[in-house]
Amino acid sequence: MKNLVKSVAVAFSVIALASCGTTKETVKVVTGAYERLDWQGRATGAEVPNWVVAVGDNNKRQIVKELDLDGYMVWSFNSNGPDLDFLQNWTDKVELQSNVAQSISTSIGRATEASLKSEQSIDTTKSDKALKDVTTVLSNVRVNGLEKIASYWIKSRFSESAKPKADSDYKTMYTYYSVWALKTDLYQRQINAAMQDLPENTAQDPLLMKLITRSIEKTILNEDSSVSSVSYDAETDTVTYEEPGAEF
Repeated sequence: MKNLVKSVAVAFSVIALASCGTTKETVKVVTGAYERLDWQGRATGAEVPNWVVAVGDNNKRQIVKELDLDGYMVWSFNSNGPDLDFLQNWTDKVELQSNVAQSISTSIGRATEASLKSEQSIDTTKSDKALKDVTTVLSNVRVNGLEKIASYWIKSRFSESAKPKADSDYKTMYTYYSVWALKTDLYQRQINAAMQDLPENTAQDPLLMKLITRSIEKTILNEDSSVSSVSYDAETDTVTYEEPGAEF
């Protein structure tokens, strides 16, 4: 299971959205110079949509509200790099299933770990084995029925210097956002089916399965846990899976 780190990709996205002027939310102060060069819909005078701002801010409830996604499990993607075509292909095609699976494993794994630790009658060895079984199975799941709800791109340049003197002082890159969703009931059926692949020692233990099932339901019913965030930095080839309920 991968731990959350605050990656450069995420930090850059917060900077990028800070200048959009489409939200009244407090924006983090960052040292450096930023300039938005181009964005989807600029030619027609369109501003950056609020759902994009919500993805950049990791505002889960706002993402659901803006895109009318009540009753869905949601995955928001935020990727940065110099080649927009690469980002779109990587996010929406090449690594989509893998990233969704890993985010599910991270989300349910965290909930399962908390449930197992709260049950004092389960020894550490059995608890660790059950957690490994759950995260391994979910890391390999392929979710069917995912819908691409929205996508957007911004081209910008950023300098770590507060007063850049030349173009060479800037780094130019694209930020690509997309949101995918799956009906909650369909998601739950597929996760329950995946649990059939658990090793017998875990699957046949009534208490372990009770705790695992409760953890799955918790991630579905919890409004914050129903939205998972994935960030990707193409320059460092780094993927960040956000912990359920965490804030940047």
